[in-house]
Amino acid sequence: MAAIKEDLHKLIDTTNDEKLLEDIFMILSSRRNYKEGSLWASLTEAQKQDVLASESEISDESAWLTQEEIKRRNSKWLR
Repeated sequence: MAAIKEDLHKLIDTTNDEKLLEDIFMILSSRRNYKEGSLWASLTEAQKQDVLASESEISDESAWLTQEEIKRRNSKWLR
């Protein structure tokens, strides 16, 4: 773990990209304050139901499309 910290420090020290530094700061800050399940707890009941419905749709393999079918259906936009 010490090696990755050292490498991260070096990368941060050598960049002048303020936006990148802000992004890294936001990522690290949000992960430090993250609590397991907090995203789910923040959803409304309607949002939770939508997620659960989506999950059941995903598990229905009969509704899945192959890449070839997607290409065929969208060929007019893929030219």
